[in-house]
Amino acid sequence: MHLVDFLRCRYAELSDQRMCAEHVMETGASRPNVLIVEDQEGPRAALCMILGSFYRIYEAETASAALKMLGECSMDLVIMDVGLPDYSGLELLRRMRMQGYNVKVIVMSGGGSVESAEEAMRLEALAYLLKPFNFLEVLGIVANGMKLDVVAPILPAPIGTCS
Repeated sequence: MHLVDFLRCRYAELSDQRMCAEHVMETGASRPNVLIVEDQEGPRAALCMILGSFYRIYEAETASAALKMLGECSMDLVIMDVGLPDYSGLELLRRMRMQGYNVKVIVMSGGGSVESAEEAMRLEALAYLLKPFNFLEVLGIVANGMKLDVVAPILPAPIGTCS
């Protein structure tokens, strides 16, 4: 299945999630800001496409660019890759916490290890996802994370399949 067809199929399963976006439009509330920190264009574009209907999306290809953006704009949530070109996503998360950014974070990795997942949780990431990620799982984790008033790990719910 081609990526675009896959994304369309996944997007079609999101009728309940669309209510979230409609609620934002009806109430006049501003859409939450989400920063996607990913150096690979494919995963970054896929996340932007899926989340862009519900959230205001910002993008950074490096950890340095992400830190700069965090200093310029208030973010509600950051989705970051572990493997970034300048320094790791875990180092970025560590620096964010040291600089006082109490933003919710989802960490993703193409080749995660137990140690990196434990480090992410120790640094108060909401979730640690392996690529290729399930788009419905990402939407659920982001939506649940936005509901939390404090930074705390959450577990993904089971997801249906696309036929």
